[in-house]
Amino acid sequence: MPLKSNENRSFFQWINFFIPYVYTFGIVVIIGWMLTASASIALDTVQHNPRALLLQTDTAPANDTAPETWVNLLVKPIVQSDFNQVVFRGLFLLLVWMLLFLVIPVAFRRLKRLKLFNLEFEVNDIEQAAIETIETSATKAKYMLYLTSDAAAERSLEILDEIGLSYQDVLEFYLTELQAWYKNEPLDTRFSYELYTEPFPSKLDDLVAASKESGSSILWNKADPNNMLEKNYFVYAYTYREQEWITVISSYTQEFDYFDQSLFESLHNAVSKSIENYEFLLALTSPAGPDA
Repeated sequence: MPLKSNENRSFFQWINFFIPYVYTFGIVVIIGWMLTASASIALDTVQHNPRALLLQTDTAPANDTAPETWVNLLVKPIVQSDFNQVVFRGLFLLLVWMLLFLVIPVAFRRLKRLKLFNLEFEVNDIEQAAIETIETSATKAKYMLYLTSDAAAERSLEILDEIGLSYQDVLEFYLTELQAWYKNEPLDTRFSYELYTEPFPSKLDDLVAASKESGSSILWNKADPNNMLEKNYFVYAYTYREQEWITVISSYTQEFDYFDQSLFESLHNAVSKSIENYEFLLALTSPAGPDA
């Protein structure tokens, strides 16, 4: 059976994903209401007063002797028209709906400047994004250096003493630890992993084939980073002691880069190397058998 560790998408990630669909649905509903109401008014007018469909009729009461000003003559027909009221109400609802969805993303994104009419908000600049990229890359590189250090080697021996020589158990231990480490700042990301030694999901056929052909891992990032129904993938097909293994690391939010690829591969190499060193130490410390 494949070993799996699933990634949970947060409530706010789902909100961010569904906002464009709710926004579009609201606009369609408002425009649909405008068209339906206008068609209903037109149909009612054709049935009762066809002439009023094309011409403005006098709806003022006969006993109204107040003098008419040019403002009344110009504005009153527009305001009293049922069709115009539908149009104005629909445009007002559209304006409110659009303004609402211009404000909502401010609560879910780290902004520094956003200009809307005469209002201005602050939005993250390019320099800040570059600094964050350097910080995350340096953090991953630091972990790769740790995997090759003496401290990591000593800790690996302690782990092997505790959980044994099972390659899958040791790799799972390190992947779970790395999974928790990725949740911390400055990375602040989530991923899930699967280990396969038997048939894998058919959707990964192309990535697994590419990994086997190249002899290294393969990265695949989705075209739309905000699509919460697709994942980014790291796929690594390799052989360990005549057994074929496939490691699949995936994430709905994390776009994998070269540093992720190098880090994940280094982790696999460190696990296999630690097991070999541990077996070598066991062979050195085990008592020799009696002479024949």
